[in-house]
Amino acid sequence: MVRLIVADPNELLRTGIGAVLDGHPAIRIVGTPGDGDGLLAALRGGSADVVLVGLGLLRHVGAGAFRAAGGACRVIVHSYEWDRDFGTEASRFGAAGYLSHDCTREDLCAAVLDVAAGGQFATRDTRVVLAEAACFRASACPRTAFSARERQVFRMLAIGLRVHQIATQLGISLQDAVECKWRVAAKIDVTAAGELVRYAVAQTTRAWPRPEFAARPMRSASL
Repeated sequence: MVRLIVADPNELLRTGIGAVLDGHPAIRIVGTPGDGDGLLAALRGGSADVVLVGLGLLRHVGAGAFRAAGGACRVIVHSYEWDRDFGTEASRFGAAGYLSHDCTREDLCAAVLDVAAGGQFATRDTRVVLAEAACFRASACPRTAFSARERQVFRMLAIGLRVHQIATQLGISLQDAVECKWRVAAKIDVTAAGELVRYAVAQTTRAWPRPEFAARPMRSASL
């Protein structure tokens, strides 16, 4: 049984998440704090395996206090805000899961279970943000600088599109799409789509490195 804390100032959101997870055979909600003090108190109690928390509340608490209280508790972050700095900011709090507010019930349950098991989880839209951030960082480095086309292909690979789909959407030949994919792969030294996603996460979480994540699987929502 995974013990979960659901923390957010929005009571309706907390209630909704509770309703979605109510009766799940493998998940039990053990706390629903609505403010920073309540969150820290719940974490210090040591009764939870995973905390699902809004990024806004984390900002209010602060990374130092949160990590000190959280101990081994695994973290899933959700937010209304999606921008290039999201992954880096969330990583300061040890985020292993990234959820958007329009995620499905299946996404929510899978995120909790996967993160509790030591893995990582990202919904499709958060993968787009992570890939965008990785493109930005890689393009800033002369050794791995992407062309405009390579950035497009990288983003599309990172959200799970296949090469023939990329060729169709970009209006280029399949051969051109394949060659572009391999140029991207060579620049960042990866060979599979799943590795592209892990690269995107790694690039956006360098502010608080968690090397142990490298050997753990990254799961994403169904495409």
